[in-house]
Amino acid sequence: MELDNIDIAILDLLEKDGRVSNREVGRALQISEGTVRQRLKKLTEFKAFRLGLVTDMESGGLTASGIARIKTLPNCARTIAEKIAQIESCTFVGLVLGRYDLVAIFVCETRFQIAEVINNHVANLPGVISMDVREPVGFLKHRYELIHIV
Repeated sequence: MELDNIDIAILDLLEKDGRVSNREVGRALQISEGTVRQRLKKLTEFKAFRLGLVTDMESGGLTASGIARIKTLPNCARTIAEKIAQIESCTFVGLVLGRYDLVAIFVCETRFQIAEVINNHVANLPGVISMDVREPVGFLKHRYELIHIV
């Protein structure tokens, strides 16, 4: 499906405020509410977008995070990544190029819990050779519009 200018404009408005009504979108774009509804139905059917929710982890008590760069034995990276992805506190795991084979991000309530997850659930996985763990102390940029929901 190819998006036209109206589809893109609708998605832009929803990106700014996902709770905006079809009536408000129609007014802003000078099209009818029915047209907005029809376009959204088509966009949803063709999976051109999905509505999601981005939460503030700190407000939910998750104030500690750790980024683990992981070196694995040859041909073990994907299997290890799949096991790490099953850990509840893991919010991201990906295969990467370079010195390390995987990058994983963990979010917990405390720094102690981060250390516990890394030491007890990641470091002991068969095929993990070494890790470099970093604790972010501040986030300057997070582009929510780039989030891919699968």
